[in-house]
Amino acid sequence: MQKNFKNRIISLAIILTLLFIGPLASITANATDYTVTAEAGVLLACNGTEVFSDADPSTFVTSLAVNTPVQVTGRTSNGFWQVNINGSTFYISNQALSVLPNTTAYRLTTFDVASALVVNASNGKLIYSQGAKDKLEPASTTKILTALLVVEAIEAGQISLDTPVMVSSTAVASLPSDASHMNPKLQAGEILNVSQLLSAVMVSSDCQACNVLAEVVAGSVPNFVALMNLRAAQLGCTNSNFTNPSGYPDKKMYTNAYSLYLITANAISHPIFNQYFGQTSAIIPATNLYPAPRTLVNTDALMLPESGYYNPYVIGGKTGTANRAGQCLVTVASQSGKTIITVVLGGRNRTMFDGNTISMRYYETNRLINLGFANYY
Repeated sequence: MQKNFKNRIISLAIILTLLFIGPLASITANATDYTVTAEAGVLLACNGTEVFSDADPSTFVTSLAVNTPVQVTGRTSNGFWQVNINGSTFYISNQALSVLPNTTAYRLTTFDVASALVVNASNGKLIYSQGAKDKLEPASTTKILTALLVVEAIEAGQISLDTPVMVSSTAVASLPSDASHMNPKLQAGEILNVSQLLSAVMVSSDCQACNVLAEVVAGSVPNFVALMNLRAAQLGCTNSNFTNPSGYPDKKMYTNAYSLYLITANAISHPIFNQYFGQTSAIIPATNLYPAPRTLVNTDALMLPESGYYNPYVIGGKTGTANRAGQCLVTVASQSGKTIITVVLGGRNRTMFDGNTISMRYYETNRLINLGFANYY
């Protein structure tokens, strides 16, 4: 049995070698918009491999199970493998078959996240929706609603950006150490102002800062949570329940992509909110407990020019990450007078067809942005 297995591996290796030596011939396909170069070999289907009747994403037929061997017969000039499945000719994206087992395909007809949404921000018209009202955990995208309530308290004259705030023991003690993303972490008795706390919330996604602001606005975290749910209902959010101001994991907290869009659409109508939503970095000056300033860097890779996911059209965003929630991201992008809001929930890191690891939160958001601008109306 071991010998037969080795022989199969050797045979597959020979076929794969033949496949990548080079083209056997060049022929013209029936369609006039691409040509096919003949190939011969076998590749493995990835997780999410899509099959098309033509070299065109609009001709989707089915999906293959991961690691299914696929007989390749050609390669098209527009990015597809020509394949033979059960005696018939089909087409699969070049990025959906691999020499490696257990990898993930780049998808053409869907998005590799649990929920996806892109909306025209100027008129609310839905451009694309995938599970947009499915109940999911929002993780730290919850902080958009928290920041909105703080901004509305500022606009109402209840507090100001310069209002000094002392961090209470209850604000920090009610959260585990991994909920703080500032270095050093906030400490009871430390004094910051509202502006600095908003930067901690929106730039470094600090959960303790959310509790501090919640106490300033509503007197206690439970009171603030009640305000969150009331405001969400006023904005038209459905199938949503917020249990804390930071999005720290809680099975009882849930919402959906469409509700996060509604919250964000309202939030970006407030200039003060946008001041923090679009910050790529911030400096927290020395405080009464720490003599040195703290530097905060945004957790959103789409906003950082040094990132491989950087998108110059992104003007604001908020990440969220947790084990159950996965990778979440709410984004606002603008180009040539077009402004769109995208939401992805439940993304994951994937080992792709070529062996590279990709964060689908960022990759799929960039696809949604392209789709949103291309179909803006």
